[in-house]
Amino acid sequence: MTRLFVYGVLIRELAKGRAAELIAPLEEGRRASVEGTLYALRGGDGGWYPILLPGESGKVHGMLHDASGVDWPAMDAFEDAQGQPDDEYARREVPVTLADGTTTDAFAYCYVRAIPHEAEPIPGGDFGAWLRETDRKPFEARE
Repeated sequence: MTRLFVYGVLIRELAKGRAAELIAPLEEGRRASVEGTLYALRGGDGGWYPILLPGESGKVHGMLHDASGVDWPAMDAFEDAQGQPDDEYARREVPVTLADGTTTDAFAYCYVRAIPHEAEPIPGGDFGAWLRETDRKPFEARE
């Protein structure tokens, strides 16, 4: 079974616009985490989105979904992960730990550029909690 780990604007409670359309066919998902570091960037619409650096020290929290309903070409286009040299992300398989401690592998969109100087670290690796704590909104559309 193919799985998808989401940690930002593709989390159902945070998804707006195109992101909400892309995840609509997916089941509710299960809480999960990956090893890594999370940063936030401001998008063109003034909202924020996270960038994941997998395998770094720390834990990033998100949701694990059965990806059988994912429209991969549309998801890759949304995430700017189409295999081009200037892409922002790449879809990579990463180890994921579920809340009950079991592990599996899943695709996640990992940041592939140098970390911009304006990137803000997200302590605790939870994008939704960071948005609430900083009174910011998630981005809805790519610039």
